[in-house]
Amino acid sequence: MGAQTIESISEFLLHAGTNFQIVDMGREITAIDAQTFLDIENAVTPVPRPRQQHAWFGIIFWNTQQKQNEYIWFLKLPVDEQGLLVPASRNHFLQIIVDALGTSLTEDSEEKQTLPDNPYNFVPNQQQMTLFNAYARQLLDKPLAQGVDDVNRYLSHPAIVDWTQLPVQAIADTALLINQPEKKKAIKACLDMYAEDFQVALLSGCEPVSLDNELIDSLCQVIEAGDAKIKRDQAILRALTTQSETSRIQRMLEGLMNDNASLDIDTLSVIAARHYSQLNDLLIKLFFEQVAKCDEAKGFEGALFKGFFADLVQVPATRERVLGLLRLPDRSAALSRAIGQLFAQTKG
Repeated sequence: MGAQTIESISEFLLHAGTNFQIVDMGREITAIDAQTFLDIENAVTPVPRPRQQHAWFGIIFWNTQQKQNEYIWFLKLPVDEQGLLVPASRNHFLQIIVDALGTSLTEDSEEKQTLPDNPYNFVPNQQQMTLFNAYARQLLDKPLAQGVDDVNRYLSHPAIVDWTQLPVQAIADTALLINQPEKKKAIKACLDMYAEDFQVALLSGCEPVSLDNELIDSLCQVIEAGDAKIKRDQAILRALTTQSETSRIQRMLEGLMNDNASLDIDTLSVIAARHYSQLNDLLIKLFFEQVAKCDEAKGFEGALFKGFFADLVQVPATRERVLGLLRLPDRSAALSRAIGQLFAQTKG
């Protein structure tokens, strides 16, 4: 079997004697089924959550005969201007792995599961890796990390447990169970008592979770209180990540972006990356109004606006609304200037 007979990564993994699970790591961490991945590979359907003009995947695979060890490839592939995966890059990656690894990944050796050097793999940052590990353990029904019991005790009794001794991985594993009644009760009662770094770790770890309405409302209220705890509020925005339009989150975002004060770049980045699915006609306008204000305030001369525009125009859920901004008659002077600069840069 040579690279010329293999037409997809999915086919390679199946012929190599493995089972596999694909995790989309583009804008949030979420599992996708094998058929969806195949359609994305073959440019039948757009990449649903591209980031920085790439699709980002964690590929977990294991021997079909014995599921003792799982192996992971972290893979990024370029996306074209229509949001479709670039087939030539996928084919190049296939050529590299077939040439280097042969046709089987079932040998239980590190060499057989390790990707050779190539331009398509990436190394997640520490926060991404911690969250991915927690998500993969839950996905594959693996035991929780050591220290979860201590994290649970801190959630309910923050005054008597030393949070600095809590393992970061255990916090992430706990976050994925945040909808459990006892955890919700503890968070509502004690959130302000937790150390800020613990708040950030716990809330950021909730990204893959579909929070229930009670938690969504509680966390939205924290942001709306306007305590100006930027790191914590950004972590709350990550915790509120969902792929479904949610009116309560949209109301919170409207209030946040209607504020006279300009939002900082990091907060804008979190909104674009995690809340693209909430950006209805009103919110997409408010978002880019904020981007235009930030761009001018920081003296980026249109570069910030161009970056966010290029990012969100590739996301299927926001593409039409982003393009609609160009025809919007009712917009601020700052937004009009930013769009004018965008056209000028495009022509240049």
